[in-house]
Amino acid sequence: MKAAKLAVICFMVGCIFSAQGHQHHHHSHGEGVLFVVHDQDKWQVKFILPAGNIFGFEHQPETAEQKQVIKKTLAKLENSQQLVTFNGECKLIYAKFENPFEHHTHHAHQDLEVEYSFSCDKPVSNVTVTLFTWTEAISVIEAQWIAEQAQGVAELTATKPYIEWPL
Repeated sequence: MKAAKLAVICFMVGCIFSAQGHQHHHHSHGEGVLFVVHDQDKWQVKFILPAGNIFGFEHQPETAEQKQVIKKTLAKLENSQQLVTFNGECKLIYAKFENPFEHHTHHAHQDLEVEYSFSCDKPVSNVTVTLFTWTEAISVIEAQWIAEQAQGVAELTATKPYIEWPL
């Protein structure tokens, strides 16, 4: 039964991430998107952020300084607490992201996609976006979540950077 439930949740996560993240997301400077999905003790988080707001440019890096900015920012993303924290005791299982400039040679708008998976030993009733503490270039994040206790949407900002629900 657990395997069937997990398969359904994984399918829903895949549908949400692909449909919302690619088809309905419009690139808008200063705005990001966050998806949060919960099943038992597992949490999946996905951010879609304008590269121009995270790196300071969206074109192919042209200078050594721009290449260094990419390197430092990608290293920062290895630490999930730079983007998101939970109020429960959670352990990062994996982080997935790539250099958005690596496979794109044109000068179109670029997005940075960051995915994290966590295992939490204690119940979680609060997810906080910490990204606002190190970049003022993102002013709002449209969040969507599905948890066992609740589901919904919210607009997160530096003054209200969290989603919460009762346990």
